[in-house]
Amino acid sequence: MLRLLMMLSGSKLYLMRELQSRFGMSARNLSRDLALIENAGFLLERANGYRLQSGIKANRNLKNLLHFSEEEISILYQTLSHIEGDSPVKERLVRKMNAFYDLKALEQLRQSDDLTKVQLIRNSIDQGKQVRLIKYRSSNSNRIEDRTVEAFGFLPDYRAVWCYDVKSDSCKQFKIARMQSVELSPSAWRYEDKHREPFTDVFRVSAMKPFTTVELLLTLKAYNLLIEEYPLSVSCIKSETEAYRVKLPVANYNGIGRFVLGLMEEVEIIKPVGFKKHIHKKIENFLKQGQILAVGWGNFVGEGAGGGG
Repeated sequence: MLRLLMMLSGSKLYLMRELQSRFGMSARNLSRDLALIENAGFLLERANGYRLQSGIKANRNLKNLLHFSEEEISILYQTLSHIEGDSPVKERLVRKMNAFYDLKALEQLRQSDDLTKVQLIRNSIDQGKQVRLIKYRSSNSNRIEDRTVEAFGFLPDYRAVWCYDVKSDSCKQFKIARMQSVELSPSAWRYEDKHREPFTDVFRVSAMKPFTTVELLLTLKAYNLLIEEYPLSVSCIKSETEAYRVKLPVANYNGIGRFVLGLMEEVEIIKPVGFKKHIHKKIENFLKQGQILAVGWGNFVGEGAGGGG
């Protein structure tokens, strides 16, 4: 009822079918709820849709109590989306707004394609149905293909969703931006007993449980970049004399490896030995590729010089 009142407190007129779609209710039950709202002292417009009449004292008091109409919350969400980086405060605000306003008010934003995907996925969760992720671009398999999944939970910033992947028989995190589109399947969930959120490290890499703990010493520059790009790492860092010691449980070496390789002169690896070997191998492979490119370029330059002579 509170969500219904929030919707009707804005300037938009909602048709009965829009209300039915939003709340998954019959017209009869919604008519009953609208009558209850009127019986509580609020006045509704009904001519071309439903909304609270403006200028009525009870309605004004409701708007003051609820603070924001859907139009206002849309502006706030758009402002938040333009803030660079992630922070716990930003994530909490987004989570609260999405939980209460159910994303529908935000479809006019420039990210409307992603929000439409989120809304369809949310509907699948509410209805307990499978969804098809059309032309999902997977970095792990390096393939683009349709995926049939059972979605069961969003990450706080709504950039990804936890799903049970029917093909691989495992729970995975799927990025919203990597889906071309989403289709709601008529098939109901079949694997709800397997819906479990895996462990996710601060670099947003997932596994069923932590793989190991990596310990690093960071310069101030590396420390700043780590907490700005991965704010959940703050609780794992201790300040020392002229350095910052961080102990991070990780799902695998990929996420933390990318961070270290980008700041090699600013990071000292303390342990484990396996992570040191992982970084050494990455560097060796990179240097080998460079040598191959250098040889190829040398041959090309040599042939070019000979031909020109």
